[in-house]
Amino acid sequence: MSYIVDDEVLEKIRSQVDIVDLISDYIPLKKSGSNYMGLCPFHNEKTPSFSVSPTKGIFKCFGCGAGGDHISFIMKKENLSFREAVKFLADKYNIELKEYDMHESQHSKKLREKLYEANRDAAIFYMNCLTKSYMALNYLKSREIDRDTILKFGIGYSPDGWTNLYSYLKSKGYDDETLDKANLISKSKRGTYIDRFRNRIMFPILDVSKRVIAFGGRSLDTSIPKYLNSSDTLIFNKGDNLYNVNKIREENKSGKIILVEGYMDVISLYKSGINYTVASLGTAFTENQAKLIKKYSDEVYICYDSDQAGIRATDKAIDILLSQNIKPKIIRLTEGMDPDDFVKKYGKLDFELEVSKAISYLDYKISKVKSRWNLESSEGVVGFTTEVSEILIRLKNPIERDVYIDKISKQFGIKVESIISYIQLKNRDFKSKIKKEQFIKKKNLEKKEQSSLSVKKSREQIEKQLIALMLHDRNLFNLIDSSIESYEFTGIKERDAFEIIRNFYIDTDLENIEKQILDSCLISRDYLSELMSVNIDLKNSIDIIKELIKTIRHYNLEDRRDKLLEKIKSLDNQNRKFDMQELNSLIDELNEINLKLNLPS
Repeated sequence: MSYIVDDEVLEKIRSQVDIVDLISDYIPLKKSGSNYMGLCPFHNEKTPSFSVSPTKGIFKCFGCGAGGDHISFIMKKENLSFREAVKFLADKYNIELKEYDMHESQHSKKLREKLYEANRDAAIFYMNCLTKSYMALNYLKSREIDRDTILKFGIGYSPDGWTNLYSYLKSKGYDDETLDKANLISKSKRGTYIDRFRNRIMFPILDVSKRVIAFGGRSLDTSIPKYLNSSDTLIFNKGDNLYNVNKIREENKSGKIILVEGYMDVISLYKSGINYTVASLGTAFTENQAKLIKKYSDEVYICYDSDQAGIRATDKAIDILLSQNIKPKIIRLTEGMDPDDFVKKYGKLDFELEVSKAISYLDYKISKVKSRWNLESSEGVVGFTTEVSEILIRLKNPIERDVYIDKISKQFGIKVESIISYIQLKNRDFKSKIKKEQFIKKKNLEKKEQSSLSVKKSREQIEKQLIALMLHDRNLFNLIDSSIESYEFTGIKERDAFEIIRNFYIDTDLENIEKQILDSCLISRDYLSELMSVNIDLKNSIDIIKELIKTIRHYNLEDRRDKLLEKIKSLDNQNRKFDMQELNSLIDELNEINLKLNLPS
């Protein structure tokens, strides 16, 4: 079977494959400065001369001269052709390869090149428009963004008109299909094309190869949602990219990466001299973004806002980073300020001081537990100790666990023996607890199946039904928004609709939201009509929402399980030594998913 090997596939390999992890499967590597050293696998030597650079994604032997990237290493080590090496890496790292169709492949390749060119020309257009807009320049001045920073980040402005960019790009020879697929235009109520971004400060998003792949727009009009981001396209996926990753790759010498929420946080910190920050792109932090961060550093700090949304985002980011064996630290800025405001008020040195005071993810979790209990009461001490012990049970490293048991004992006056006894009891009863939970889940499932609730089986219909419920009123939106994230939707239309509707509810007090969204042209008229035609049972809406979300997550777990099974199978089938720790980690995750799906491990 023949597969497509193009720029998109090669970019995914570059962004998702950690060259240190890859080569460590073959030889031991030891950190030496910002690089890793080991004995060359291609010739006999006693003194290590084989260097691996995680930031550049390359290897070089100073003894025999061998060098290259991920693909050339596998070609040489496994004696494979270029295409075979790509297939090998795609299988190993669960990167999807599309079957080759000559006509489709040529069209797709040409279209991707056109999208890159259209985005580049759009970025130039926006930058030129910024120089002519007093209002936009005045806004950036009020945010203390100077000309040098504007140029470094390619910041621009989309004029407040319907077809400014569209007319400009058409004059340069671009067709409607290219501009539509680049997500630079959208259809109006009349069926004509209009600019997607209007009256917004424009932040171009670049990939690691410095190509403009998308945009984020900050509105200068307070009556519409504050931020609007490009939807997923042929060359852009929100969950696979990070804002400012292109600069991290070249400029970061600190060995650290700070994860922040927004474009302005990144830009303000960069302007102050802190050039090791990235931001997720208008969506919740994802596993692929964590993998991308890991390529450049395993010393990761989270510095999100201190409001409830920021706290929830921090909790989720911690779990995702831990799944990639990254133990993040949490920066808690004084006065509950966001990074943008803090660095403007106090400067670089004070921010770096806050970085140095960052706490481990475990200390962060323990402090959150502490805030929920009154430790002056016996009941509070028992509740606190129980919750903290549940956190410590999950630690795989017994030394780390002992350190924290001792620390908690001294800090809160709780006997070490009490904490250890509870943990041992929980570990001993773990299997019986799981069986009991499986039994309860099965009974609950049977009860729900017997209830009058009816959830459609089609995945697309389920997601669409949930979006329709969001549209109905603010209370249902609040319930859904607090229970699910946009990345959990598999349908691109549904994922984009979720974020657009969410922005309208958050940034406005409008009640007739359907009309406002229709007027904005951010969601097509046809798709909005589909959403509004979905039958809604308001009497059981809360139960239906819970069941819909549960079903979506069930589908997502099944997808993840299938990918894990493929990866485990590929490890077993490879005629070479592989990392047992990696295999055990995959099996542990598979067992955990099977438990959630009520399947035998």
